[in-house]
Amino acid sequence: MAKSDEGERPDWRDERMGTKVRVALWLLAEVGEGCVFTREQLRAAFPNAAQVDRRMRDLRDDDWVIETQLTQVSLQAHEMLFVRAGAAVWDPSIRAARQRRSRSARLEALARDGCSCVRCGQAPGERFLDVAYAVPLSEGGQADLGNLITLCANCNALATRGLDETPGGDDVWMQLEGLSLREQSRLLAWMAMGRRPLSPAERAWQAYRRLPADRAQSLKERLGEVVNGQLGDDEAAQSPKAGDSAL
Repeated sequence: MAKSDEGERPDWRDERMGTKVRVALWLLAEVGEGCVFTREQLRAAFPNAAQVDRRMRDLRDDDWVIETQLTQVSLQAHEMLFVRAGAAVWDPSIRAARQRRSRSARLEALARDGCSCVRCGQAPGERFLDVAYAVPLSEGGQADLGNLITLCANCNALATRGLDETPGGDDVWMQLEGLSLREQSRLLAWMAMGRRPLSPAERAWQAYRRLPADRAQSLKERLGEVVNGQLGDDEAAQSPKAGDSAL
């Protein structure tokens, strides 16, 4: 993790610096790693800064770990946990070396991953999704599309905190051997593409999950009528007709 020595850090009150840099310095000087702070404390420290909450979230692009109730259920809605500092964003050389993930790259990564978490397969309607670095910048990862992956809040938190155990190659191979030839062929295609494409049913499910509750209920009932009607027609077609009998 690239950080300057504490004595070299600027004062977070210096308004000549950008809000993102000042928030990083404030977290180190006034909160401390492993400590909880509130949105009210953040906004009180920067009363004249526009969108200070967003500037704080931007620190995650530089490997700063700040958890909310989405990733740490023990937190209250107004609380956040400063887990760990990342890159020394106040250092011009560090800032220049670490390219910010562009919006287009994030959208491209989401589209490539089928708008689903690559770890657990969850879709946007089920869990909040984010785009993260597969290899953190602080560990030598590159700030490019090839190093971006889509993760849900839970999987991202586990990865960030080092709690997602990497399986051994032999364990994975045992799972691969247990698949049918058809499943192995499908998995091989996913490996070649570098992603698992969503089926039409999965895409429809994702779209359904984003509907308002009343519209979703209406479509569920409508689909139920269609499916039940088709099942009834199939049963009728398979039933022996009147007068038919085995000779």
